[in-house]
Formats: sequence, structure tokens, C-alpha cells
Amino acid sequence: MDGSRAVNWGLEDFVAAAVLLGGAGAAMVLAWRTIAGRRKRVAAVLAIALATLLVWAELAVGLFG
Repeated sequence: MDGSRAVNWGLEDFVAAAVLLGGAGAAMVLAWRTIAGRRKRVAAVLAIALATLLVWAELAVGLFG
């Protein structure tokens, strides 16, 4: 396979992905450790995951722009 020429990722794309995923993971861990009550913790982690997916979609294909 020759690969796709339509995808041209640079270093900044990988840095953005690392910051997004690392930040989301850190936020999830912080939320899980600091929020009292299992239901609130799960809700916070799910909200962070949803926000991460929405940002990822926007950065990937400009879904909202």
C-alpha cells in the first residue's frame, strides 16, 4: 500500500492530539479523585469524555465550523 496523500499530518497535529488526550486523561483522574459520590464522578468523567470527542471531531474535520 502506498498510503493516502490526502492525510498530511505534521508535528503540530501530533502535539495537539497529545495535549488533548493527556489533558482529558488528567482531568478525568482529577475529577475521579476529588468529586464525592460515585454518580457525580461518573457523570463528570463522561462529560469530559464527550467534550474531548467533540473537540477531536472539530479538529479532525471541522464538524461545527
